[in-house]
Amino acid sequence: MPLVSPYLTEKFIVYPGDVITSNLAFAVLLIDEFTQQGPAGHIVVKLKGRGAKAIKNPSGYFLFTDLPSGTYTASVESDYFFPVEETVDMSVLDAKNPVVQIVLKPNPGYPFPAGATLLRGVITNAAPVEGADVSVTGKTITTVTDKRGEFILHFRGTKTEAITIVIQKGGDTKSAGATIEEGKSVSTGVIHFP
Repeated sequence: MPLVSPYLTEKFIVYPGDVITSNLAFAVLLIDEFTQQGPAGHIVVKLKGRGAKAIKNPSGYFLFTDLPSGTYTASVESDYFFPVEETVDMSVLDAKNPVVQIVLKPNPGYPFPAGATLLRGVITNAAPVEGADVSVTGKTITTVTDKRGEFILHFRGTKTEAITIVIQKGGDTKSAGATIEEGKSVSTGVIHFP
């Protein structure tokens, strides 16, 4: 379809007869671990060490184009999720569907809906403990602590029950008991580590 007047965008002007061609290197599909859908909030997906930012298409995929075949590290930063880095080896991707799926873990600032079953806490020693792994014994529920030492665990289909959380960092491990209540946000308070 011919353009009657120039097509304006934020980055360039397309005049009638101009053709822009690019080749999809790979796409990143982000999944919110809590909702199991596309994530909300401001999200930046880029290639580590290259500074190349992905372009988000209307379907929610973050696209990288015109890259030579190789191995890249995709970096995801967001307001509501912990940062993630994923190594992408283009040689093992399906050439007809080069999609990398990354699951994002909610951070303590995530806007959980009312009625979510949550366990919050703070890990500290003399200062907040950042980057500690927090898991629940007997379940596949895990998270990490943020720069303030805060963590949040979310539960699905769980009734009120006593659980044990395990905190690990740098070879040190500590366990702590807690009780979760269906549909409520409860706190462990401050846990001193190790």
